[in-house]
Amino acid sequence: MPIDPITAIGAVSTVLTIVDKVANQIQRFVKKEPEPAVEKPHRVLATQETPTTIVVREGGQVVETITADDLAKLDSNSRALIKALEDSMQGYYDIWVVVYPQRDQSADPVVNARINRQLQETAKKMCADLNTLLRYLDSLGKYLADHYNAFRFVCQQLGQ
Repeated sequence: MPIDPITAIGAVSTVLTIVDKVANQIQRFVKKEPEPAVEKPHRVLATQETPTTIVVREGGQVVETITADDLAKLDSNSRALIKALEDSMQGYYDIWVVVYPQRDQSADPVVNARINRQLQETAKKMCADLNTLLRYLDSLGKYLADHYNAFRFVCQQLGQ
């Protein structure tokens, strides 16, 4: 089934929103840091401001705009893959929000190790999905990699 550009822009927005939600948690997980009393705000934030437009802001300043017209330049298979990436990312996010609060909560170190392994594998898969999406956006001249560098660095650490 062909994916129209408006559906694809929604898919991109969902993936970026998920990254915004989990980036700090994944960073804390990788660095084995405790939860902060107050979550620090992201330096870069992507929001879908209209059904056809995503705006990426860094420090409140617009640094990139992605539109449905941009995604219309991709072939239908590429837009379908973007939608599949959204579905995949959403599935991994659903797992993450259930498992993450359980990290290091058990008195049994085997249980904690199993939970940490599941979190690590889930985070790796989310990183792979994000990197694939960023490559598609790069092909359109929309370079978000620089804006999501901190998350990508954490993703690289997971791969080591």
